[in-house]
Amino acid sequence: MLEGTPPCSGNGRPVSITRKGACNSAFFHLSMDDNCEGDTVGVRKLKKRHIGAAMGALCAWADTVVLTNGDRLTGEVLLMDGGTLVLSTEYAGEIRIAWDKVAQLQTDDPMLMRTKALSSEYEARLSSTGQLGTITVLKPAAGTDIAASADEVALADIERLVRPHAFLRDWSFEGGMDVALDATHSSSSNQNWNAALHATARRDWWRHGANLDFARKTQDGIVGTYNYNAAYTLDRFLSEKLFLRGRVRYGRDRIANPANELVFAAGPGYQFWDNELSAFSVSAMLTHTRYKYHDESRDNFQTAGLGWNFMRYLGGKQWQIFTTGEVHRALRSDADHRLEADIGLRYSVTQWMSLYAKAGYNRVSISGQPSTNERTYSLGLGVHW
Repeated sequence: MLEGTPPCSGNGRPVSITRKGACNSAFFHLSMDDNCEGDTVGVRKLKKRHIGAAMGALCAWADTVVLTNGDRLTGEVLLMDGGTLVLSTEYAGEIRIAWDKVAQLQTDDPMLMRTKALSSEYEARLSSTGQLGTITVLKPAAGTDIAASADEVALADIERLVRPHAFLRDWSFEGGMDVALDATHSSSSNQNWNAALHATARRDWWRHGANLDFARKTQDGIVGTYNYNAAYTLDRFLSEKLFLRGRVRYGRDRIANPANELVFAAGPGYQFWDNELSAFSVSAMLTHTRYKYHDESRDNFQTAGLGWNFMRYLGGKQWQIFTTGEVHRALRSDADHRLEADIGLRYSVTQWMSLYAKAGYNRVSISGQPSTNERTYSLGLGVHW
């Protein structure tokens, strides 16, 4: 049993939540003090009420969605945004459900929610009321699983639900690969290749990242672009948001300068948010850069830079917008600088395959050397895991 005293109960009985049942069934029971009073728009304080909701055949306390036609689905609620609920299941992958077809909802873990009456940072577990169109919002006391308050909320008043990314003690892996190829054969012959691979692994306070990319463009047998890059990034989180970053990067360009590039970077970063709906982080870096040019000359210098990484799902994870980039300036009088930025849009065809469109910009200004000013556009196929 979990017990706690709700804020509205000055001298009454505490809120209590009881889970009963073994592997084949579960039962949630909630009771509240008679003194809980007050109404708000879209939210009613529970009073003199016992709320029970049966969940079927669950060894783990899986999330449950009951539809308006009576169908019951179990899995893990990832998010609800733009009128679409996304449920991850073991039997059918990610399922998208129209929000107006949901009659009841129950989650095992707390969700970040936004309603017409509650703060966007309101975090609570959702429980069934047994009544169509409404749920009970159980908000735990800080740092505990004890219910500090219980509100009844209409499903129609919920604007967004997002599952926070939990702190992971075990390894978690994710990644993807994008490939684009186009060829034209007419009075002239063109071939363009673009490929990018990224992977991330995280455990405890450590996050590892690897990136590879390749680009080659030819026209009538003449190569105009031919380069590839590889980078490894290691983040050590000092808190849930603040981290220190170290990175090494190698680049090779067979056409433009610099011909070879080796960069060592380190600095602090801040993860503003990272959940099932979106993620945004920035980082500041001091780098030591080594250039080798096609005329065999070399250059070493230090730079200060700023990087960003933003991603946002739309339409119930059907669409994704993203942008990444870095800007650097040399710490010397001739003030070399570099800007790299990508922005793109992705459409999910299946849970593991997508179509994407991306635009990139790369500018390198080097004292005494020709500057690089390159724009790239790609449309292709992506796979992700």
